[in-house]
Amino acid sequence: MKELRIEKNDAGMRLDRYLAKAVPLLPASLAQKYIRIKRVKLNGKGAKRDTRLAKGDLLQLYINDEFFDT
Repeated sequence: MKELRIEKNDAGMRLDRYLAKAVPLLPASLAQKYIRIKRVKLNGKGAKRDTRLAKGDLLQLYINDEFFDT
């Protein structure tokens, strides 16, 4: 599990668009699925893909390590 803290520059961005930026190796269709089945949590809870992020939000990603840059 990886945790990402939302910074000022990313505040106001949609969850799905932020995820595409933060984890570019993750295919968009798989990102949507992970959001839907709550493998991506916002502040400890499931969130919809069009949720707007705020500065200081904590994003928890239960995503395989293969999708992260080494």
